[in-house]
Amino acid sequence: MKVSLIQINSQDQKEENIQKAFHWMDESVNHGVDIICLSEKFLYWGKGRGAEKQESDTIKMFQEYAKKNQVNIILGSIALQVEDTENITNTAFVINREGEIIHRYDKIYMYTVDRQDLQVDEGKDTIKGKNLGFFEIEGVKIGIGICFDLRYPEYFKALVLNGAEVIFLPSSFRKSTGELAWEVLTKARAIENQVYFCACNQTGGIKEKERCGNTRVVSFDGTILSDIKDEEGIVIADLDIDKLREFRKEFPVLKQVEKF
Repeated sequence: MKVSLIQINSQDQKEENIQKAFHWMDESVNHGVDIICLSEKFLYWGKGRGAEKQESDTIKMFQEYAKKNQVNIILGSIALQVEDTENITNTAFVINREGEIIHRYDKIYMYTVDRQDLQVDEGKDTIKGKNLGFFEIEGVKIGIGICFDLRYPEYFKALVLNGAEVIFLPSSFRKSTGELAWEVLTKARAIENQVYFCACNQTGGIKEKERCGNTRVVSFDGTILSDIKDEEGIVIADLDIDKLREFRKEFPVLKQVEKF
């Protein structure tokens, strides 16, 4: 299974962000990938939410692209309008090669900071999800989390106990609150769960909104298979699922997982 993670610097202009996404998606398709993953909130960055509806023309464009190019797309995450309210969900859609939405995951853990120099409460107007991001593509069981979920190992353990072998994490991880955590925890989630961990971050931004970049694919033993630093671009990796399954047999860590 060949995957591509797209790292961009989303700004206030939605149309420019869309153009960037399609540019790097074209590059990914040229590499013959099976799955493309975009970052958290890739459509819009800045003041306001820029919320979408599930049936919006924007989402349909990505469905049409998936069908035309016969590629699976993890549609990063978008701010999705909750009907008849002022609230949103932070939602990732999974689109298959036929252009069909086959899974929806709403972010569960809300980004919250209460420092003298920075106050953030994502849960103020974002409705948290309740269900695991778990689905299957072409015989491979896949999990998905979004950004701040990374700090909650129990969530990823639940994905693996349901059978996940590959996990995607579309993110917009801030440098000021998470650069070291990103470096350590993306490896930790891969190692402790014996999965391919595909961490797709944003880059750029200024001051407290600067993102830490470093999009990466981490193997089940903690090896970084492919990564990118601060620049916009794509990370491509071949995931050997048979090799992962053999590794789990040889080193059966997951068989001893207990529920206390």
